[in-house]
Parts: sequence; structure tokens; C-alpha cells
Amino acid sequence: MNTLPSLLLAFAALAASLPVAAQGRFTVSGDGLEVADKKSGVIWARCAEGMEWKGKTCQGRALQVPYPAAQARVAEVAARTGKAWRLPTIKELVALANPAEADPSANIAAIDATVFPATPPLRFWTSSNAGPHYYMYVGFKDGEAGENSRSIPAALRLVRDNK
Repeated sequence: MNTLPSLLLAFAALAASLPVAAQGRFTVSGDGLEVADKKSGVIWARCAEGMEWKGKTCQGRALQVPYPAAQARVAEVAARTGKAWRLPTIKELVALANPAEADPSANIAAIDATVFPATPPLRFWTSSNAGPHYYMYVGFKDGEAGENSRSIPAALRLVRDNK
């Protein structure tokens, strides 16, 4: 029996099971509300808009709104908090999608649930325009990206530059 391949397989399984935060990409703030992304240099709101951080997870229901209402919500949150929150670009948001994490039958989203717990498997708006009246989204049901009419509701995860 060759133990080296067995050890390598065990190590690979262990590494794959570690949350991305443990692998060094993300740092969760002390209050649990924000996540610094070392790879992209941005800070993410840990919970989808409409949900609240409750010590160990995000609770509540994610807000789903048409694009104009999403822009208004971002402006309201930025004014209320004094932080320059914005909608992420398609590149930023798709970088969070991890289809290997998804389990549609269990309502588990395609995102690291340790870092972004209780993320609903919904479409989330981005700031990326896809032509007149269309904006890009990332769907966390399976990690797909696409475009929606700005009148169709989608969820929001806010981001800001790490400055």
C-alpha cells in the first residue's frame, strides 16, 4: 500500500473542506458585519441587503428589488453609514460564486457559507450595464451570470473599496 498518494488525497480533501476564510482570502471584521477580500481589495457586506447579522449567521429575508430601487437602496445605506457602499461589478461578484458549494435541493447558495452565511440562492444585481435597460446579475443558485431587465427584482450584496 502506497501511503503517499493516500496522504495527498487526505490533504487535498482537508484543504477543500476548509472555508475560504481559513485559506486566507477573506478576513471577517470583529463585529462580523463585513468581510475584507484580500484577492480583490474590497470589503463586502456579509449579509444580503434586508438580512441582519445575528452573531453567527445572517437572518431575515433578502430584499429583492428592481434595479432603480437597488440604486436608491445603495445610496440610502451609504448616506446612513457614512461608508461608500456600492453595487459590485460583474467581475467582483462572479468572483464570489462557487458552484461547488451549491445544493439547490437544500436551498444552499453557490458561495462560501462560512464567510457569507445564509446567502439565499437568488440573482444578485451588479453595477455592470448590459445595454439599454439591462444590467448584469450573478445567480447564486448555481453561480451563473447573465442579464436582467432593470424592472425585474433581484437581491443586493453591497461592496466598497478598502480605503
